[in-house]
Amino acid sequence: MVVNSVGIVLCFRGLIGMRLSRIHKICSCIIQWIRNIRPRPFMIGMFIGCVLICSSISWHMFDGVPGFLDSCSYMFQARLFAHGMLSAPLPPETQFFEVGNTILSDKWYTVYPPGYPAVLALGVLFRITWLVNPILAALTIVCIFLLAKELYGDNTAKLSVVLTCASSFFLFMSSEFASHTSTLFFITTAFLSFVRMTKKKRPLLSAMVCGTALGIALLCRPYTTAWICAYLGIAAIVMRKHLSIRYILIGATPLIAACLAFLAYNAATTGHPLLLGYIAAHGREHLPGFHQDPWMEKPHTIIQGMKYLIGNLNGLNYYLFEWPVPSLFFVVLYLAFGKKETWDWMLVGWLSSLFVGHIFYFFNTFHLGPRFVYETLPAAILLTSKGIVTSTQLLAAWPKTPSYAHARSAICFILTGLFLFAILFNMPKTAETYHEYGEDVTIQKYLNEKNIEKALVFVKNSRAYWVHYPFNAPFAKPHIYAKDRENENRKLAEKFPDYRYFIADENDVVEVSMDEL
Repeated sequence: MVVNSVGIVLCFRGLIGMRLSRIHKICSCIIQWIRNIRPRPFMIGMFIGCVLICSSISWHMFDGVPGFLDSCSYMFQARLFAHGMLSAPLPPETQFFEVGNTILSDKWYTVYPPGYPAVLALGVLFRITWLVNPILAALTIVCIFLLAKELYGDNTAKLSVVLTCASSFFLFMSSEFASHTSTLFFITTAFLSFVRMTKKKRPLLSAMVCGTALGIALLCRPYTTAWICAYLGIAAIVMRKHLSIRYILIGATPLIAACLAFLAYNAATTGHPLLLGYIAAHGREHLPGFHQDPWMEKPHTIIQGMKYLIGNLNGLNYYLFEWPVPSLFFVVLYLAFGKKETWDWMLVGWLSSLFVGHIFYFFNTFHLGPRFVYETLPAAILLTSKGIVTSTQLLAAWPKTPSYAHARSAICFILTGLFLFAILFNMPKTAETYHEYGEDVTIQKYLNEKNIEKALVFVKNSRAYWVHYPFNAPFAKPHIYAKDRENENRKLAEKFPDYRYFIADENDVVEVSMDEL
């Protein structure tokens, strides 16, 4: 990355030296054109653009279906919810339906909280599941625009939205079926409402929206939201002169209601309000903290937690924009040289919250980027925008810079070059890597094309089985997807004598008789 950075700087230096006047003219026109667009048309255009880009990625890269095991589990639970069920009755011969993150005890359900599956269930009902996260991403962009406008004005708001739409981390994550996109939307909404509540802009409504958004986020990703709630609690103490107890109590009411709903859901599924599905499936050693790592043969320590923090920081530094220079360069520049205000430090706190929180969590992996800190993205974007403004001011103060307008054009030119480099060289490589998560539902399509009404399909390939697993909810309507257990398959087939039987993987579907199983 250091070599890339030096090379990029030298290229920019040469280009600017040769074509300074032309670059200034083109960049000035672009900047002026963006500044002249009224906020509402700008936001509508960015909203539509985000939906189109993310839905296109979802359809063409991920085949419009969940391909990651966690995402498939969310879809299974969403289909249960869409049919009015919290859990399904146990299927016969449960060993054929065992898959990670799914519980088969006295009930059949997934280990995850109910928030995101409930949101995804709307997509199931309207048959647009692949559009749910793109729409939530576009709504998040609206919230980022309103938040940046509230704090820094229209121009910084527009810049922040452009940066968000150009973030590969944001676009790829928003195109998959993970729960992070929904959590990001509700957390961003909560922070925007907190700012408005603090500024006395319809504070009662803002308090209610803030608490409701945090409550829904808690039902989507409890650990992530717990750290955001702790951070906002600290922020409330810092801003205590601007907040009344009444606002805090109003905001706390829907949040408490969400907690009670979560306890009720746990009681209805695991049998105990304080027993999470994840812990019921994997054991208490999977709770956050410094103890024996259940995945590794060594304990999770503070040193290992700090390594995860650095790893997440390095991941965000690359995946946020995939520039050939560090993505957080402008954030660091602003923190070093910019004039900071209270809300800037609030954004720093937001950015830091999940990095600190995941020091205590023993599991850390990159799925479409450093996903455990994905919900800090708006703070990183807004601080980047402030850093870009600061860099323009620093360049304008340089004696050899003709004017502020020239400095602004130079920064615009540099940013354009960084994003072009990312789009042409880095993002295609990342997309090729992520394409492995895409897994078409070829078996389901085959059964539909052949108008097969009742099919019991034994699936060989693990990934193909994950993708088709959600179709088992609700059970046996119309097809059943089971693991291929070879010599044991006949045992399950005998439970469904009026079904047709198939052996399949992701490419081939072969019908067999009972005797051939």
